[in-house]
Amino acid sequence: MEYILFAFLALLASSGNTIFNKLGANKASAITNAALKSFFMVIACFFICLALGHVPTLYNLSLEQWLWISLVGILMAINWLFYFLAIKRSHLEAFSPFCSAGTLFFANSLFIIFTFSLVTGGGKPANIALYFIGLALLLAALIYIVFNKKINSKAKAHWVIFALVSVIAFAFVLLIVKLKLSDLPSDVISFHQTFILFIAMLLSSIFTKSIKEVVTINWKGHLFIFLGAVFNALTVVAKYRAFSYSNSIPAIVNVIVGLDFIIVSLGTVLFFKSKNKLQLLLIIILVSIGMALNTLAGLI
Repeated sequence: MEYILFAFLALLASSGNTIFNKLGANKASAITNAALKSFFMVIACFFICLALGHVPTLYNLSLEQWLWISLVGILMAINWLFYFLAIKRSHLEAFSPFCSAGTLFFANSLFIIFTFSLVTGGGKPANIALYFIGLALLLAALIYIVFNKKINSKAKAHWVIFALVSVIAFAFVLLIVKLKLSDLPSDVISFHQTFILFIAMLLSSIFTKSIKEVVTINWKGHLFIFLGAVFNALTVVAKYRAFSYSNSIPAIVNVIVGLDFIIVSLGTVLFFKSKNKLQLLLIIILVSIGMALNTLAGLI
């Protein structure tokens, strides 16, 4: 089960990305930060391709591979754009767990539709039951986040629509990578995806006239954004590599990488001041059990 190793590498890189994202927070708009980060990610992905000897493969793709990889890039651009539209309108305590639970729910839902036998251990009744109970708990967490007024303090939950578009787009990215691009090196997929993402975020920052904010970011801000971009690139490469194995179980990869959310959330509940600790703890429990059941369904 070599893919599990890459899933854990993705988890470690994702944790680094989370840390540097928080350290790199500044007064510039989210779109400006995203444009700058995606630029650094393109550079990081290229050097990963260079280190692994895959630069010639960047341009040696079939027409079908170009089409699928372009679709992945477009979907990632949609994921980022709607992510930032949602975060501007939401409360962070609601938005963060919603995105994590939503990604798991929609990605695992797609995988049971398209890779039914793989994620349910050959379609055994007990495994199917475990998988669907796990999905139901993830859905319950989503509903609880949206309708709990203590967590979702916004009177209008318009952000939920944008967040749903974001997580569904990313769920389809994972499905395409698993089913259509598993024969390509993960760093090659990541480079092309990130290049399209950078173009989309650059155009967005120009359209919103926020690109000039780049000069307002100090050198520490640039450094932390750069480091976050490097860890983000490593996360994507490692996660896609985990998906590329023919015997890899997508739900298990999603769950391992999703542990980052559990660790960060528990740390927030235990060590930082929060008015909604009980509500957040319930969300963590629902998501954790849902993740565990989805994992067991593919293992037993």
